Amino acid sequence: MSDYDSSLPVRTEAAGDVDVFISDAVTPSQKLVINADGSVNIDTVATVTAITDDVNIADGGNSITVDAVDLDIRDLVAASDSVQANLFDEAGVAYSATNPLPVEMVADQAGDEVIDYQTSAAVAAGASVNHDYSVTAAKTFLGENLWATGSGKIKVEILVDGVARFVGFNSTSTPNIDIPFARILKGAATNVIRVTITNRDKQPQDLYSTLSGLEA
Repeated sequence: MSDYDSSLPVRTEAAGDVDVFISDAVTPSQKLVINADGSVNIDTVATVTAITDDVNIADGGNSITVDAVDLDIRDLVAASDSVQANLFDEAGVAYSATNPLPVEMVADQAGDEVIDYQTSAAVAAGASVNHDYSVTAAKTFLGENLWATGSGKIKVEILVDGVARFVGFNSTSTPNIDIPFARILKGAATNVIRVTITNRDKQPQDLYSTLSGLEA
């Protein structure tokens, strides 16, 4: 008589009488490890070769998209790969040509502001006066604007350490002289920024100037 294929129930009397292992079905020697403190060792390995579809990281309507470029995860740093990001306004509408991002232009205010106002009273016809500003030691002056005016005709010259840089004339229709420098007028430490105003009218008049800029 051949052996009969059967099984018997197991009855234990104490913990540990029977050990049960969780193992890989193909390789039984690869068993789940239980540590002395009862914790389990888990090693996870995920191999990703290529992605041919878009990958989106999303939160509601906001998302970060990686372009579909048959991307290898290991080559994300390659120059050919790109990340597309969308910005949205407070209503959740993406900025675009029809919904432009508002931009506020703010001038760089690094440095000490300079507003040098000077006036000369009753300057004779044909005479000139100098309104001088001396640049502070260890500083550089960056001119922003010159404003000069009088009740009659005048001529204005701007000199940096004796070298002429700008000249302006007023007229009946444009009595004020406004010269914007955009910081291209520069004076080194201790240089003198001179505003020479000539009375080109036929009688004495008061003359005024305001030089503005930054010292950095």
